[in-house]
Amino acid sequence: MSAQTWRLMRRHCPLRRGSDVVEACVGLLTVLLAAVFAPLAGVVAAEATSALLVHQQQGWHRTAAVLTGDAAFTTTGAADTGQAEATVRWSAPDRSTRSAATEVPAGTKAGTSTTVWIDAKGRLRHPPLGSDDRAALADLAGGCVAIGVCALAAGARRAVVRFELERHRARAWEREWAEVEPRWTHGHA
Repeated sequence: MSAQTWRLMRRHCPLRRGSDVVEACVGLLTVLLAAVFAPLAGVVAAEATSALLVHQQQGWHRTAAVLTGDAAFTTTGAADTGQAEATVRWSAPDRSTRSAATEVPAGTKAGTSTTVWIDAKGRLRHPPLGSDDRAALADLAGGCVAIGVCALAAGARRAVVRFELERHRARAWEREWAEVEPRWTHGHA
């Protein structure tokens, strides 16, 4: 909302239209609603994300695995983490043997035992997130949702309310012009 609209709303000005007052009030209402609902939506999203992460990682447990090949050193140009990808083999809860690629310390030889994380169905998983990492992800999700609510409120106000007010203003202009135009075109003042 422009500063001019606010000035027109506050003063008794002959140029102030009813739609200007409506636009200013809707803008103020949008800000107030976003100030209430954005933090609320952010908190709900953060709690839901945290609960989802905890739920996803329930049933994950460590199990012993054996490397089926050497973990070769790699140079990918990225920061050296000291980790390399290698194929490991482990026993799933249903007693079947599974294998998949995972990260292990670089240079680890075939036949070396390592520990991997699997879910209840025996699928390989990354190590579960710690409570600090879960909290950070939940906070990030909550912040993104809060920003999204603010952007949605601002966009809805701009797209819908502004569009309707412009249509109303155009119709008012047409009515006023229909009243004045005959006097101008016939030379009457």
